[in-house]
Amino acid sequence: MKGKKDIGKAVLAVFFLAMIYIIGIKSDPYMTFADTITMIGKNLKGDLDTDGVTVNEVKENYADDMWLKSQLINLNGVVASSLNMKGYYSSQGIYVTDERYIVSSYPETTTDYEYEQLVDFKEYLDEKEINLLYVSAPAKYLDDEFVKDEFGIQSYSNQNTDLFLQRISGAGIDYIDLRENIQKEEMNIYDMFYRTDHHWTTRSGLWATRIIAEAMNEKCGYNIDMSIYDSDNYKYTEYEDSWLGEQGRKLAVSYVGLDDYELIEPMFDTSFIVENASGVQEGTFDIMIDKSRLSADADVYNIPSWHYTYMPSGIHESAIHNNNVTDGKKILVLADSYSHVVVPFLSLGVSDVETLVLRSYDESLREYIEENEFDTVLVIYAQFMIGAHDDPASANYDMFDFR
Repeated sequence: MKGKKDIGKAVLAVFFLAMIYIIGIKSDPYMTFADTITMIGKNLKGDLDTDGVTVNEVKENYADDMWLKSQLINLNGVVASSLNMKGYYSSQGIYVTDERYIVSSYPETTTDYEYEQLVDFKEYLDEKEINLLYVSAPAKYLDDEFVKDEFGIQSYSNQNTDLFLQRISGAGIDYIDLRENIQKEEMNIYDMFYRTDHHWTTRSGLWATRIIAEAMNEKCGYNIDMSIYDSDNYKYTEYEDSWLGEQGRKLAVSYVGLDDYELIEPMFDTSFIVENASGVQEGTFDIMIDKSRLSADADVYNIPSWHYTYMPSGIHESAIHNNNVTDGKKILVLADSYSHVVVPFLSLGVSDVETLVLRSYDESLREYIEENEFDTVLVIYAQFMIGAHDDPASANYDMFDFR
């Protein structure tokens, strides 16, 4: 019986390699690749007066124009699924459970850098009489042993977070550990995230916002009307099997399937002025949503992520003014991409919310703070930001640089 299985896998592998060969010859990038190699060769000889061509550009050009690209991705997914290749993209920290739920692993860190930077930032804000509240957003599993049991590797996401929060608590820094709320409310962590993406769902973002608002009332002297976060005040629109997450695009629909999506909109009167990379807009909550992304007819491999339906122009540097709230409070949110589905809901409760994403902000954070009149700084980070500074190549290397 084992012999038949092995033969079947071998035949499948040979078929797959043959398809790659055919598609490679058929694709226009076959010639593009050859021309690019020629260009690189001429560059090395000094025959071309250009900046040269990088390996990444070669790969991107080849992938973008590949003949039957989507079909090949799905064929790859069929093979990976048939062979149950749960760690096919392990080099990128991507693993797939038997239920086709994608998770990532994270290395151990001392938390020294993050701790030192946050404590120093706390001392600076204290001098300015500005509140600091750290919000720890969870990973896709609450127990690191889950990854070890499923895939035989060790992940340290929750252990790193436990150590870091313990240390900042000892330094007198207020924090919210959303894992505690998940356990207290007996929620299922796997339902709070997309299966094919590393982001949490829109509903999770709204849920987290309510907890953050409560903490701001208790710890920062706010008087946010908590009734605005009652679930009955929102309209929920379901899109079943509608989109493919960023990680899922590497693994194919044929392997992990499509994800559901839920659009959540307030049903009460709203009025905002929003300033970001796209300019200044004034209108209702709708100006913070791009519904054109929610197309059932789009190619799931080549459309913008549905997670960014909220704040589609980004939160790298944005300002939201709520015309309906007159408390005069002004919050700075140091954010990552999780906050795309937090910031819009948070802005329902206070006068002003501004955002910065430090990995893409090249100016001085402290000068920015001194040029404005913030009364509270929220640092809302996913767990995997802790330890990112250990790797200079990480996109999140500067997320704890609060200077």
